Formats: sequence, structure tokens, C-alpha cells
Amino acid sequence: MFVKPARGLQVPDPELRDFLPKEGREVTPSEYWTRRVLDKDVTETHPPSTPAPQRAAATNTAKE
Repeated sequence: MFVKPARGLQVPDPELRDFLPKEGREVTPSEYWTRRVLDKDVTETHPPSTPAPQRAAATNTAKE
């Protein structure tokens, strides 16, 4: 499940032992995160879509 902290809150992540970043994070569904959602400490949402990686321009490295 992907969660984001409510505005202005620092929500501890018990698995990683840090705070949930404001951009949100994929977490393992658990009773802890369900309670955070019900208490409106976090919002369950979809992860941000990442753009497809761009191909590097091919360079001509052959020596003449």
C-alpha cells in the first residue's frame, strides 16, 4: 500500500525506523498502517507514475 503523511505531520515508519517522507512511500499493509489511515494521519493513495527511462543518445565511439 502507498501512503502519504497528512499535511504537517511526521509519521514514524516502524519497519524502516524513520519518518514517512512527505512524497509518500510503499509500505507493508499492517494493523499499524490501517490505524494511521483511520486516524487520518496518512492518506492511502496511488504511487506516482514514473516516466519511462529515456534512452541515452548513441555516440559514435569507433575510431577511423
